[in-house]
Order: sequence, then C-alpha cells, then structure tokens
Amino acid sequence: MAQLSTLIPLVRERCGGVLEKFALDHLKRAYQKFCAESLYLARSQQFNQGDAATLAIDDDHSFGGVNFVLDAQGHELERGIDYNVSVGGEVHLTTNTPAFRVFYYITPLFSLPDDFNANETLISKYADYLADGAASTLMKMPNTQWTDINFSEHYRRNFIDGYRLAYREAINALDEQRPTKPREFY
Repeated sequence: MAQLSTLIPLVRERCGGVLEKFALDHLKRAYQKFCAESLYLARSQQFNQGDAATLAIDDDHSFGGVNFVLDAQGHELERGIDYNVSVGGEVHLTTNTPAFRVFYYITPLFSLPDDFNANETLISKYADYLADGAASTLMKMPNTQWTDINFSEHYRRNFIDGYRLAYREAINALDEQRPTKPREFY
C-alpha cells in the first residue's frame, strides 16, 4: 500500500507554495473522486449456497456496488430476479445454485486519516492524474498565492481524462470475466 503523501511533490509542481496539509487534504478528495468515478477498486468473491454472502470491504473503504454475479456454471444472474443487494454489501440469492461469484467495487470513505494506505497500483499508474485533481481544487481556493481559476479548469480536464482512462481499464478487465449474452432481436 502507498501513502498519498508521496504525491505531494507532484501537487507542489502544479501549485507552488501550497501547504502540505492542504495538498494532502485535496489529494484525499481527488483519490476518493477518482475511485468512485473509475470503479478501479474492483473485487470478486465466491460464496457457496447457504453461506452468509457479506462482501469483504477493505479498511477505510465502503461498499460501492455490484457489477454482476455469476452462478456455478458461469452464467450471469439477473439483479432483482436472481439476487438482491443490500446497501451494506450483502448479497441475497433468490435462485438455486450451488455456488456464485460476486464482482463488486469499493470506494474510499469520505473522511480518510492522514496515514491512509491507498491502492499502490492506482497511485503508481495514475499519480499525475491524482495530482491534477488535487491541483484543480487547490487553485480554486480564494486569496492564495496559488489561486488560478483558468488553469484550474485545465487540471480538472486532465483529472477527468485520467479517471475515464482508469474506468475503461476497469471495465475491460471485468468484461474479460463476464460471459457474453445472446441478443434477442425482434
């Protein structure tokens, strides 16, 4: 796991003179938004019939949602018909299958501690985009030496491009495991 504080020098390249505490707070916000928009923190978990299907969630994270569920034969189950999902991340199966695999994602909590351990792959792969996200919000702070509303928009667009890129990567990784459905044409 990686610390978000390792990205503070990248934020300072974009916002000269920013205080470390401000930079870290805005990095945490950028990390939260990045994870929520990209669905990058995807997980999968297998359960047997009759097991309590409570999804495992990392520390300082919350349940984000279920992407899809596969039965023992690898067929995709229909949400609302074959299974239901609670807000807390419990999957209730309404169909009869000996085992099932749940593909889901998690998101960071709103209030993260300063020594929070972020996903190392995400930090190393998307460090510049996270720094752009932090810089975009820092530059909107009024009456500071790093305030620049116009340049803030540039960094915001870069940040959005970054989480869209991560979203495509996450969806492509999920699609490799998702079975294809035959289409019905009328």
